[in-house]
Amino acid sequence: MKTKIVSLNEDTIRFLVEGVDAAFANSLRRTIVAEVPMMTIDDIFYFDNSSLVPDEILAHRIGLVPLKTNLENYVLPEECDCEAELGCPKCRAVLTMDVEAKDDTVTVYSGDLVPEDPSIAPASKRIPLAKLAPGQAIKFEAYAQLGQGKVHAKWSPVSMCVYQNVALVEVGDEAATKKCLNECGDGVAILEGGMLKVIDIQGFERCRFCRGLVDHEEIMGGLKQDEFLFTVESNGGLLPERIVKEAVNILKQKLSALGGKIEADELHDEISDFELPEIDEGKLYSVGSGDYDEEEEGDEEFKGGEDVE
Repeated sequence: MKTKIVSLNEDTIRFLVEGVDAAFANSLRRTIVAEVPMMTIDDIFYFDNSSLVPDEILAHRIGLVPLKTNLENYVLPEECDCEAELGCPKCRAVLTMDVEAKDDTVTVYSGDLVPEDPSIAPASKRIPLAKLAPGQAIKFEAYAQLGQGKVHAKWSPVSMCVYQNVALVEVGDEAATKKCLNECGDGVAILEGGMLKVIDIQGFERCRFCRGLVDHEEIMGGLKQDEFLFTVESNGGLLPERIVKEAVNILKQKLSALGGKIEADELHDEISDFELPEIDEGKLYSVGSGDYDEEEEGDEEFKGGEDVE
């Protein structure tokens, strides 16, 4: 397997992977999207929310704010030995917010989240969360934990992760081909061994010079089945190259575990009976909404209207 970085900037990496099939490429893509851990707010305790945005909607918006992630100082909650519901300093980070509008309307931004650990801060400070009229306020304490995109999309470290086949086509007019390569820029196509290697098919076909040089059908007919262009765009929590490295390490660990099971002939796990979990319907109350009164459970009166049979 060969890899080559095509381009790299603050939030996006584009790289080539050669010598693998589509199954491996898709496994890498799925690992990047769903397995690489990222820090995100998961619990909020409100002290004041007199804005027009309900607690649940505001919590949803705050949970989707990407946070810069420090993978060296924190572990996944399921891997921490604290076994605490809200975690400990090894598996959680604390952020607070205290914003009040006094005389004028105030827009609350993600930058108003104050982290206890500076390494766990909003990736962008300009994400609007709510607007406060004079006299309104938002005050809470939030706990962020590492998680994975397979549990909830808010823990996915990427806003985009795609791959596409590379195409190899014959060169007709070499002079025209070189002019095309100069016009469309780096990372789109190159000359390799007397053949035109189209790295970015969409970028190639957007170029007015290249579009007339090679037909779309010819490009589709020359797709290489063992070479792919990956485009990974970070949401700001982790550097794009770090996301790819973490995904590769996770994939290697999973393949190593699978190899061990194959050697030990443990591929067929015993299937146990499925048991439905018991749901306590009498305690569907969120934290901070008040104590639950068991005496109300037997009260059959429908308050605010007629009795319902």
